[in-house]
Amino acid sequence: MHKYGDCSFCGGEVKDERVELDYRYKGELYIFREVPAGVCQQCGEKYLTAKVAREIERRIQTKGKWDKTIPIPVDVFPERVTV
Repeated sequence: MHKYGDCSFCGGEVKDERVELDYRYKGELYIFREVPAGVCQQCGEKYLTAKVAREIERRIQTKGKWDKTIPIPVDVFPERVTV
């Protein structure tokens, strides 16, 4: 169990959970399941320890065959739509 402190965005309580994490590395998207993380109980912000972040990057760099791959649709938002 890790002590994360309060959320740096909203000040909410951060608790240990296992989460699904979208992780971008060198322009690629990776999805990890059952990642140990701190999750703000108020806003949902996720926090990783340095050890978990290093393990994610190690797995990306060394894993030859992934458990599953999925196609992801990508679209560029048109410039004609303004705020």
